[in-house]
Amino acid sequence: MKPNTETLLLHISRVRQLTPRIRAYELKPQTPGTNLPLVSAGSHIAIPVLLADGKQDVRNYSICSNPTQRDFYEIAVLLEEKGGGGSQFIFDNFQVGTQLECEPPTNNFQLHADASPAVLIAGGIGITPIMAIAHTLAARGRRFNIHYAGRSKSSMAFIEELELLFPRNITYYAADQEQRLDIMHLLADAPSNALFYACGPQKMLADIETSARMLGIAKDRIQIELFTTEVSNKNTALVLELAYANKFIKVDPDQSLLNAVRDAGIDTNFDCCVGDCGTCAVKILQGEAEHRDHVLSEEQKAQGYICLCVSRAKGDKLVLAL
Repeated sequence: MKPNTETLLLHISRVRQLTPRIRAYELKPQTPGTNLPLVSAGSHIAIPVLLADGKQDVRNYSICSNPTQRDFYEIAVLLEEKGGGGSQFIFDNFQVGTQLECEPPTNNFQLHADASPAVLIAGGIGITPIMAIAHTLAARGRRFNIHYAGRSKSSMAFIEELELLFPRNITYYAADQEQRLDIMHLLADAPSNALFYACGPQKMLADIETSARMLGIAKDRIQIELFTTEVSNKNTALVLELAYANKFIKVDPDQSLLNAVRDAGIDTNFDCCVGDCGTCAVKILQGEAEHRDHVLSEEQKAQGYICLCVSRAKGDKLVLAL
């Protein structure tokens, strides 16, 4: 992680079952009567977990409660069907009273400060940062609309809260009712000065980027955040050569480049683990990247940088400046 001497001592004060596979966890300070650090809409917090192979790790979860709320943070956790074990650990072990030690929240999904209207797009558990953004926009009296897609209404978290808080601002798209979120139509019909915030699965975000490019919407009008850290099952094994450490590392198909580097004992910076912040970017000395991040500029990619947390190699080897 990024160097940080501060830690937050928290405990779980409430657990809510939102859907069969999503639980909300309320986190309060261990010291009663103290305020948590003020956060901005879109912030996330790294939660320590123990994986099935016995390794200590962290999983980042968006703070979905109102950012002005100082006596607790709330996160929502989706039990991943084929994830790396972090969500399973939380479901099996986190209960009221569980104590946690976390670094302060960080934010790679910053909200604009001007009066431009906003279009908020959520897919599945990607509603979590969108909730906090909606809270902030409503408090500022800004114009915004939420477009929330999922497999079914029964699988979509926070339906009741959203209908209570933002009844005039939200549109649902439930796949089991043949309701489809038409990204191209949505972007084309938005006000010319609208700003877009999207969080959801990789395919949805890729559709947004492609549609925006075809419509000529400037990249700086769109902020996106990937909600999953799952490694694609289409990955193949590869070898990393760490030029400065003089090490060769085999990366398994179900392993990220970042985890492989960390498992080899190399201390490298990282934060979001979903390709949104650029903290883990390093330079490639040899080989070609298959970029899957949402943060590096075309110039940075041309200079040879790669985000280790999500990206891959086009070949079977990369030489990194590590």
